[in-house]
Amino acid sequence: MGINLFIEPGVSKNWDQFRTENPPYSIALDGYVHEAPCFDLNGPYINFDHHDGVDRLSTRSTTGQVFLCIKAGLFKCFQKEGIPEANVFVDDPDQDVCPAYWLLKNHEQIAGTKDGPLIIKLVQITDLVDATGGMYPLKMDSKLARERAWLFEPYTLARLTGRLHQMDEPEMRKVIEMVCSRIDQYYAGKGKRIKTDTRYKIIGGGENWKMVIEKGIDARPRMITDGIDAFVSVRENTDGTYTYTLARQSEFVLFPVNKLYEFLNSQECIDVHAKFKWGGSNIIGGSPRRVGSKLKPTELEQLINQFLSAVK
Repeated sequence: MGINLFIEPGVSKNWDQFRTENPPYSIALDGYVHEAPCFDLNGPYINFDHHDGVDRLSTRSTTGQVFLCIKAGLFKCFQKEGIPEANVFVDDPDQDVCPAYWLLKNHEQIAGTKDGPLIIKLVQITDLVDATGGMYPLKMDSKLARERAWLFEPYTLARLTGRLHQMDEPEMRKVIEMVCSRIDQYYAGKGKRIKTDTRYKIIGGGENWKMVIEKGIDARPRMITDGIDAFVSVRENTDGTYTYTLARQSEFVLFPVNKLYEFLNSQECIDVHAKFKWGGSNIIGGSPRRVGSKLKPTELEQLINQFLSAVK
């Protein structure tokens, strides 16, 4: 009993699979179930997500959803004989998963009128940054940005070194535990700050978009400040594949990411029902999770520009 964390790298289920295969009192976070947020009292089961089947800017981050649901009485439902009960399932240790899990684990400190200004601040900035795919125009030399950089440093170091693509369960658990430990310190008023890293390199692109390498984990706010509001980010994996992120700041930017997912799946002969495929939300998504793409950056650049020219 209690709040139990289950980490299953690379797992991605639909809502019906989740309710059939996972035990009662299960909570899915941030992409473990690739569907819009949903709840079933018979279980109970709940999915917190903001990637698939939603309007990204109109949907709270996973952390924001969890916070509000705790305030609204989540653990009046997720309990056995008066004792809180939750099986929390994740497939990634990112900046939205970690605070969402911390909130669930520390729900008694959040429920009702409890919380405090530091947690409110953490939830709000996580909500803004993650809902926008990291493209919220935050001043990166600010106290808030440097506090956030310190909180999530264990994750960002793993991401920058390319380990996320290959992480197993123990590695992911270690990252989540390290970030949650820093949130504990932050909540106690003992948080720290580090310098943000906004470096990026333009390596290609086309009309109204850029292909970039994000050298620093905080590159996206800098790109937005520099006027780059549509981009493809490139990261080469150790197995020779590539991880790509396709992004635009909002639906107001004319870079058709949804249509590009379909086009690139067809170019790589990936079935629409495949477990891992090009996909995401209406403002940010990318190459198949865990397995990456076999397309080289120059090939991808050419394909995107061909597609954009054809749909003008």
